[in-house]
Amino acid sequence: MRFWQILFSLGLTLAAGLGLAVLAGQGPVLAPPALQAELVVQDFLVPSDFGLNPTRVAGFMADELAQRLENDVAIRMTLKSDVIKKVKDIVLPRLMNVVAVQAMMHEIPELSAILDIGNFRRTIRGTLRSSADAQDVALTVPGALLAEVDGEKVRITTTSTGLKALELGAMAAGQVRQVTLWLGESAMEEDLGRTIRLGAAGGLRGRVLLWGDRGWFGADMEPLRWSRWLIGALLSGVLIFGLASLLLPFLRRS
Repeated sequence: MRFWQILFSLGLTLAAGLGLAVLAGQGPVLAPPALQAELVVQDFLVPSDFGLNPTRVAGFMADELAQRLENDVAIRMTLKSDVIKKVKDIVLPRLMNVVAVQAMMHEIPELSAILDIGNFRRTIRGTLRSSADAQDVALTVPGALLAEVDGEKVRITTTSTGLKALELGAMAAGQVRQVTLWLGESAMEEDLGRTIRLGAAGGLRGRVLLWGDRGWFGADMEPLRWSRWLIGALLSGVLIFGLASLLLPFLRRS
């Protein structure tokens, strides 16, 4: 058997075996890097009228306080009628305007999340793994509005290039972090598979594995189970053919 035939059969066998390993879900464990993110992206759908209207909240609070000024006996006995009128006509409209109320609502984390939830379009959930000590670990996610790490809300920063980033700090060898991110409208126009990046100090670049994103070559294998069996059967046939072509010369000699 010629050398090039052996080389071709060996390459064909290795390629088929690697393809079957990937189809069997063993791809992420093949030569994993020091830093790896395994993420799942999904659409986030909310009703079109969901959320809090700052204008309605401001109007309600101003009317409620004005009514209390009139009904509260202690205030009426303490303040003169002209002072109460000035408070209703001048002070309350300035304190309870839409801009002020919206700013106050954003300062409260729970209310801020409700205000932002109407802008959510996608969610990303998964794990970050480190097989070595890493410092200043960061994950860039375009369009990120809200983030949780290990069940706790964390702040999203903006890099010098304008990208949204999730800073995870230091990670020890073998450490696993659970992350969840909510993305806004701008993320719908991005190719997340190309724009989500993982890195750490010292120029360390991690690998990002993303499931659920659409538009990639071979994406139909995810919803169509029969396509995976078809490709698996073809790869199995190639693997058998490659092994047979390698073993046949030795069987003939014996």
